Amino acid sequence: MDQKNEMLEVIEFVRRELDALCDQLTAEEKARRGSLQMWSAKDMLAHLAFWNSHFNRQAANALEGKSVPQAGDYTNQLNDGVLYEHLDQPFEEARADEAAAYRQFREIVDRMPAADLPDPQKFAYLEGRSLLERILGTYGYHTAAHLSDYYVRTGRFQKGRELQENLTERLCAFPVWKANAIYNLACFYSLNGLAKEAIEKLKIAFEEKPGLIEWSRQDSDIDPLREKAEYQALISN
Repeated sequence: MDQKNEMLEVIEFVRRELDALCDQLTAEEKARRGSLQMWSAKDMLAHLAFWNSHFNRQAANALEGKSVPQAGDYTNQLNDGVLYEHLDQPFEEARADEAAAYRQFREIVDRMPAADLPDPQKFAYLEGRSLLERILGTYGYHTAAHLSDYYVRTGRFQKGRELQENLTERLCAFPVWKANAIYNLACFYSLNGLAKEAIEKLKIAFEEKPGLIEWSRQDSDIDPLREKAEYQALISN
């Protein structure tokens, strides 16, 4: 199986997880109005629809040789703006927008040669990253991270944990994502009080990609581990 099909298998796994969550939401959960501090399920879908559509515009323009739109350095402001813009959007409309973005993504990727996806030099706007890496991040990790966060916030921690662990295993099959996937799982553990598990994963991630050590020094996800001797030992080597 080529990397394109392997990548799409990961994305389809995440799609099934997203659809399963949406299908099991109660009427109250679908109608719930969120806030900056506590996103609702609808807010999550609007957020995903926005960023996935942005990815699609970038990829489509790059393929056509057009100027590629950039998000700039204002991610938080954009996220807040998306939330406020869609506060009164009906759930089913938000779900339809997200699904439409995914269909557009598939149309773009399905017509793309498999050999172009893992080539880090193919698309200049990615600045040395491959489109394969970017897709796994946008339609794989990013979506799953929000799903896990929703499960944790709504009292279904074990479901969120299983999703994170399952996705990590799948992402580790791709060399460009292995270290970051393990590191991100460590962050999930760190934020949810699983210090021992977090330290174990950080050790593996740092061995795979030493540059993550410096990143971890300023990553707020690692704050719960910051003063632990085990973490200090990892970053002092």
